[in-house]
Amino acid sequence: MSSTDWSTGSRLKFRNPEEIKYGRAESQLKHRYGRGIYVNDIYEASNEDLVISLGNTVPKDVSDSLEQDRVLQFINIRDIYTLRGEATGEGVYVVDLPDRDEVHKGFVQRRRQIIDRLDWSMAKAIYEHVFELTPVENQLNAIIQLVRWVHEESSIPLTRLKDAQGSDNTEEYVHVLSDLGFLELDDGDVVEGEKMQETQLLELDNEDYVKTVIGNIVKEGYNVLQDRLELRMLRHYPKFCNAYYYDALQRQDPGLHLDVDAVTKNYNRQYDEDIDSFVVRDKLNELAETSVIRMQDGYVQSSPDVYQQVSQEAPVS
Repeated sequence: MSSTDWSTGSRLKFRNPEEIKYGRAESQLKHRYGRGIYVNDIYEASNEDLVISLGNTVPKDVSDSLEQDRVLQFINIRDIYTLRGEATGEGVYVVDLPDRDEVHKGFVQRRRQIIDRLDWSMAKAIYEHVFELTPVENQLNAIIQLVRWVHEESSIPLTRLKDAQGSDNTEEYVHVLSDLGFLELDDGDVVEGEKMQETQLLELDNEDYVKTVIGNIVKEGYNVLQDRLELRMLRHYPKFCNAYYYDALQRQDPGLHLDVDAVTKNYNRQYDEDIDSFVVRDKLNELAETSVIRMQDGYVQSSPDVYQQVSQEAPVS
């Protein structure tokens, strides 16, 4: 029979894994941390202790704005916190329970990880399409120039590239692209790396070649480009996309209709930012021009290709 040591209010005792997953022990976890808490996974460690992974179920309104179908879906967020059941050798396991704030912090961090992963997957799915939008092109311009110039000339002295761009950042850009395998430094000259010399790329005309290579750079270097080169615009458009796609993926419905107000509420909730629906509407219209979303009569729907790619890569739980 499971019991809680209420003398400290922070210890749970039970006799077998079934009690923690299906019995009173899980009920006591819900009592302490909230009704949404559940045991996601449990397994025995090498020393006979039990490792207990908690999840949390949260309600989410994923209603279709056009159909007004009022769908409330319960989303399971797995692996928010890990408990350890210590084997006492007397047929009883003992779990030292953390404060509720610690478990909530684990939930917030896990949800942030899911959204970050979705942002990355979205960036990989859309940047071949949206890097020509003026704000993105402006921030990626130095990289676009390096890719185009080196592809056209095969080998260019680094000093010439620095003079041509007139920027103190050129050398750092070259080093980052070299680390990613797209450029190489050869005795002071910048040449194409292996990832710019792939056969399928060389068959493209110059414009499509540059577009594809830039897309590949963003796909492989999304975090590096943000952290080392401070190209914050890389997160800008994926965030607006995901303010729609997060609901579509949770509902598993690529045809979901959301209006601008619904997308705005999602954006504010997901990224903890206060943004006006006027701005959201403008961004969605820009994204619709690149066909990574569809806009019709004020409603947003997914691009089937983007939905399929992101749904295969990004878990939403």
